[in-house]
Amino acid sequence: MCGNLGDPIIATDTLEIYRYLRETNPTMHLQMHTNGSARSTEWWQELASLNVQVVFGIDGLEDTHALYRVNTDFNKIIKNAKAFISAGGDARWDMLVFKHNEHQVEKCEQMSKDLGFTHFYQKHTSRFRDGKLDVIDDNYNITHTLYPTTHSDKNSEGVEKAKQDVLPTINCKAKKYNQIYVAANGNVSPCCWLDLEWVPQHSFSRIDYMSKIKEYPNLHRNTMQEVFSSNYFNRISSCWTTTGLKECTKQCGNFDKLNKQFLKVNND
Repeated sequence: MCGNLGDPIIATDTLEIYRYLRETNPTMHLQMHTNGSARSTEWWQELASLNVQVVFGIDGLEDTHALYRVNTDFNKIIKNAKAFISAGGDARWDMLVFKHNEHQVEKCEQMSKDLGFTHFYQKHTSRFRDGKLDVIDDNYNITHTLYPTTHSDKNSEGVEKAKQDVLPTINCKAKKYNQIYVAANGNVSPCCWLDLEWVPQHSFSRIDYMSKIKEYPNLHRNTMQEVFSSNYFNRISSCWTTTGLKECTKQCGNFDKLNKQFLKVNND
């Protein structure tokens, strides 16, 4: 579960959905991406009992985390993570690195070890535009601006090269791990990045996708077998070596000067 349309911990049926999946397939890998800033400790303990790996997005320490994760509570996140881990949960700490928090990476890594997180990853976003990322409030007023590290700035090259129709090698994570993405409204796509229906219609990625793929398969209209039989997934992968697909280039393009893989700093 990931948060294209909201954090999974806010959905009312999250535990019930995970319980159903675990009963249906006792050995399947279940994972959730979250900011971790809601629910009771009892809720987190019950989630741990369902053998769900939780990826906590914690972008710094108490003084920096909420600059990107607006309106989240660092101390509540740590409290929830402790409850989850103490109940036997497998927790991973993902840290988006910006100019304002890059000096805290080592402290965050050490804290993750002290708390019992099994993994710690540094990540760099491609969401910067013109070397910055403006944070807005509910009225679309800019409240503050975030800036990239040198590595993050290079990561944004994928956006620019996508606009220029560069055809890199695509290291598709969905293909590598045999994953598909099912959105809350029933849309089916290889990954959350290609569920572009929620993206503004003037977005270059959405325009490119619709001109080449022309459909969003949806489980309210099609069965999963019909989606697989429709050649939908092959139409996407065939673009990688012909016309290109801008969102794939942006998210999974492998460029000589661009490394978009996670940097793993904890051992398995």
